[in-house]
Amino acid sequence: MSLFTVRNWWKTQCPTIEPAYDSFSLHCARLCIEEGEKDSLVVGSHSGQLCIYRPSGGTASLPDLDAEDAVEEQQKQGSTISEPFENVFQHADVILEVQLALPVLGISSGKFTTTNKTDPRLQLAVLHPTKLCIFQIVTVDGLADHGDHTRLVTLYDHPLSKPAFSMCHGPFGEVKGRDFLCVQHLDGSLRFFEQDGISYERTLGTDRHIPAPMHYLPRVDCFVTVAPSWVLECYRYQDVAEALESLRRHDPIWSLCVGEYALDLQVHQISNTESVIVMLGENNLLCVSDTGKVRFIKKLDYSPICFHSFVTGWYWEPGARLMLAVVSESGSLLLYESDQIIWSAQLGDVPVAISRANVTGLPGALVTLGATGALTIGYLGSDPQLFRVPALNLAPFEIARCQKELLELEREIRTGVDPSDASIANAAAERDVKLYLNTGEETVACTHATNIPPGVVIEMCQLSMTVQVEPKLEVLQLTVTTDQAIGCSKDAFLFRDVEARSTERFDVWLYPKEAIVPATRTVTVYCSYTNKQGITRVVQKAILLPLKLLLKPCQASKEAQHKLTLSVVTAQQNHLGQLFPEFSSDGSSASAIGVQPIGGGDGRKVTIVAAKNTNRFRIQSDDLGMIALVLECLIERLQGREIVGQPAELDGVSRRESSKVLVTINGIPSISGLMRALQMHCELRKAVKQLETELEVTTGQMRLFERRFVVKLQERSLRALDGILMLLKRNHSSVAKVCQQLKLMRQRMKLAQIELAAILRLFHLCYTHTANAPSTKHFDHLTGLLMHSVIDSTEQSYEEMLLPVVRFLDQTGPLKNTSEQQDTFDEAFFYNAKQNERADVDVTIHSELLQNQLQRFLGRVNDRFGSTVKPSGSGSGRNSVDFEDQPLPEAHNEDAEDEEEEANRIDGSEFAKLGSTASEWVNYEKMSDLPL
Repeated sequence: MSLFTVRNWWKTQCPTIEPAYDSFSLHCARLCIEEGEKDSLVVGSHSGQLCIYRPSGGTASLPDLDAEDAVEEQQKQGSTISEPFENVFQHADVILEVQLALPVLGISSGKFTTTNKTDPRLQLAVLHPTKLCIFQIVTVDGLADHGDHTRLVTLYDHPLSKPAFSMCHGPFGEVKGRDFLCVQHLDGSLRFFEQDGISYERTLGTDRHIPAPMHYLPRVDCFVTVAPSWVLECYRYQDVAEALESLRRHDPIWSLCVGEYALDLQVHQISNTESVIVMLGENNLLCVSDTGKVRFIKKLDYSPICFHSFVTGWYWEPGARLMLAVVSESGSLLLYESDQIIWSAQLGDVPVAISRANVTGLPGALVTLGATGALTIGYLGSDPQLFRVPALNLAPFEIARCQKELLELEREIRTGVDPSDASIANAAAERDVKLYLNTGEETVACTHATNIPPGVVIEMCQLSMTVQVEPKLEVLQLTVTTDQAIGCSKDAFLFRDVEARSTERFDVWLYPKEAIVPATRTVTVYCSYTNKQGITRVVQKAILLPLKLLLKPCQASKEAQHKLTLSVVTAQQNHLGQLFPEFSSDGSSASAIGVQPIGGGDGRKVTIVAAKNTNRFRIQSDDLGMIALVLECLIERLQGREIVGQPAELDGVSRRESSKVLVTINGIPSISGLMRALQMHCELRKAVKQLETELEVTTGQMRLFERRFVVKLQERSLRALDGILMLLKRNHSSVAKVCQQLKLMRQRMKLAQIELAAILRLFHLCYTHTANAPSTKHFDHLTGLLMHSVIDSTEQSYEEMLLPVVRFLDQTGPLKNTSEQQDTFDEAFFYNAKQNERADVDVTIHSELLQNQLQRFLGRVNDRFGSTVKPSGSGSGRNSVDFEDQPLPEAHNEDAEDEEEEANRIDGSEFAKLGSTASEWVNYEKMSDLPL
């Protein structure tokens, strides 16, 4: 943004206030209606309005210092005045306003008739989509006090056989004292109109699929335009106007590749021997002489909207200068002298057309036209708006003082915010949109692509979502979120203009996508909508997937590295056969059950053992990440929030009912397992970064070899092609190898993210159901730390995002370190590593810091919550008499079950297409597909 602004001198609003104007809607010229007149402003809109303005300068012509002092004195006295040197719009400034029958595409003025050669008045040419009209502006003397008035007289019009795009005029054929017209149609053909009624149509040599601006060069009697192939072409008028095709020259006399579409073209004669063509492209400003020689190319670092070029002085004088005024999309006006910028100013609004006019009281005025018809005349001459950078606060950062300020701000926020508003808004959202979820226990063979090795039987289940809408909604979107190890056939539905009191059902398929146990089997559906008042609300529901979709029974194991013991306080005795009927083959007599992942063939399993005499359970496994899902399922079923065979939708009612059953966990998993998962995640991210860097280097070499190959082809050096081909083949093999390695490494990092999320979920469950449960404020802080969503962005790793959270909890809040010795580290080295170009060093530093601080933090949390929170040991598990050695049941025959299910399997064609209850709902895959 510039320091200077364009000052308004005169402004008005055209009759049409809709966006009906473009760069061809403004024309500034001297119409020679009366003697000594200045330039008039002719504006035409797409709605057919044609207006002619002649602004009057009034008494204030040019700004001076005395006037500015007077303005300041009036402001001090409190009087309201308009902006300095701004003329108020008067009714006499409007010469003509007329409503035409057709939209106005272009306006030009010139000598378009031969009736009276001594008449200095110019005619007005107006281009309509299917007609070209020539008008004469006639002034009628008034007989009363209201003065003269002007009207538009139609001289003649030319009907067009094809839709028009633009027009240009000039003395074609170097005819003196007359102007001819050329209309360009949408198909690129040209229609010429002479003053004696002769008209003919011609087609340029190259194909014209996209019309472009076209102008006439009077000095060389040529036309210049841009072809659809982004080539600037110049055609001689005599070649184009030749009647016989055999005698015509179809090729341009010169051409120049500009490489982009031309937003606008303008031509000027700058000397007795040269004319220039100025082209505004989408990214460049180009100036070419009339002989095809490039004078300069200006690379634009902004998106241009429109431009205007003019010559200061007479072209036959040596001091004539070519000036260019370009308007950017941010509303900045940039003034160039040739290719050098000499001034920059800020416009009040972003215009669609700009021109230069000589009006009464202000020579060289800037005329701008907005998209909605705001016509403004301004000048360059404002004071800069200086911005002073405030002084930096170099006070030392004090955590205690910042914490005190934060508490005061939170107290002020709680005082000003009524918590009842949130409950009222949530209740209103539940009334407007009702969301129901349902998952069936029946599963079918999976038909979607997964990362599970072939040969494994994978099944999928159906999730039905029913949406009932009460009011009329503008936008409604459904989003299904699952764990990374669980796949979804379609995770987003987007609708627009949803009718009131409508109901729709959506069905998606959920299936295991990775050969690893997910962190959670909870599926959350978010329903966000925007009503007609523009208010956005979100309704969310959660539901549990069937456990048999992710796990399958196996032989229970006696030994395990990690073990957790659960104690249940309830009136009834729970049996494994009742809790896991899908995995128990002999009813309620099972004392141990083993489960493993659906796609797991590496022997990893989880064993659940029930005590003989007490209501206690033990979960043991050699893989720490697999325990989280089984532990969560066991707690849900013990507390009655999930009953096999019924929809397991999680809501507030089920949570209140489950509070009657108390489930406690004796022991906390070893922190070393979490540290190993963090270290593995860090090493894989370093490997991915290294492969991405290597891929960038190899692809850069590939582009270099390809360019050299093209050069050798142009030089016809066949002997040198053998070496280039060998390099290309080797580099292509290297690129393919790195791509394959990067794909495998990203898959491994995804599995590491899932395992790390499962371990975090396990710690979250253990702290939630520990025997000495933490208080609410302690648990809230732990919940924010142990979030089971591990995501790595392109700029930050998970360790880098988690480290500030651990440091904050370690220094503030109820879990802070109360000892005098604080954990310190070299902050200068830390920030230098952050700015280091080597990404592997950055990841390593953050991972080491996170592991050290997280280990100390969780160790202090375990000590704070009491002695009952002890790390779980390893061994055979014979410390309690309830878990004595007993024969573990054999796993049931899975092959027999597979044969039985194959015989009773339902035909998959029933699930190929799901019916809907409201076919008016139209699904939009992307936001860009929404209708305007």
